Amino acid sequence: MDQIAHAIGYRSATTLKNHCAPEKPPSPALPAVRSATILTSMAAKTLHARVLDLVGEVSALLELDELRDGLLAALREAVPCDYVSLNQVGPDPDRNWSIVEPQMPSDALELFYRLAHQNPLAERHMRTRDGRPYRLSDVVTPAQFHETDLYRELYAPIGVEHQISFALPSAGEQILAIALSRREADFTDEERTLLALARPHLIQIYRNALLHTDLISRSSRRSAASPDQKTLESLGLTPAQANVLRLIAAGRSTSDVAGDLRISERTVEKHLQRIYQRLGVGDRSAAIHRAWEASLPSTGT
Repeated sequence: MDQIAHAIGYRSATTLKNHCAPEKPPSPALPAVRSATILTSMAAKTLHARVLDLVGEVSALLELDELRDGLLAALREAVPCDYVSLNQVGPDPDRNWSIVEPQMPSDALELFYRLAHQNPLAERHMRTRDGRPYRLSDVVTPAQFHETDLYRELYAPIGVEHQISFALPSAGEQILAIALSRREADFTDEERTLLALARPHLIQIYRNALLHTDLISRSSRRSAASPDQKTLESLGLTPAQANVLRLIAAGRSTSDVAGDLRISERTVEKHLQRIYQRLGVGDRSAAIHRAWEASLPSTGT
């Protein structure tokens, strides 16, 4: 009997064990090399998704001025930073200009125009014509950067210690570069890779905007009307300011106006800032609206 009970008990325990056991043995742990490969692949997919998001944000912006503003905003979202800027830099300070987000005081921009050639990244872009993304920490030590007048007079007062920059297409000695600046942490290798992957697409998008804007400009020169010069001067604008606003209101881009008037884009931007102040408006669209409103004939009462 004891033997039977023992046999029954043994069988019951075995049956319970077999019933609870999984139908298949558990999979062995992934080898370390395979795990690392999978994680790297996932990270790569995430990085490429971020690149696609960045490119997708600006791919539909065909008008040059709109693209410039939209590109800076998209870059600041893709690679968080304290400042992002589009800069034309060259050996002639009078031809330097910059669009910065968030906006900087005019005296700070004047400092940049005068001292931009001291920026180690700008100097490298101009010397090598290599437009790929580089960080300050890739080309100089902090001590070397701190020795420049550009750092002492411009970057130190606003706390900028780190920067990464890449170039867009440009002609002649000038370079057209986008710079992202930070006060605290340096830019990571992954962020540099993201910008390197996005750069060819951004170059093509920028070229498309140049061609589109030029086509629209040529068409507007043939057919578009513009507000009356004297009417604009009656709003308190100088002849030069009125001429700039007249062309802008006719659909010309900043670069078109600069070419038509044989002045730099930086000078056009200066005129626009003063126009906004004179008219009491905050941006280009409001200034254009004010110009056309003033040019409409009064209906009387």
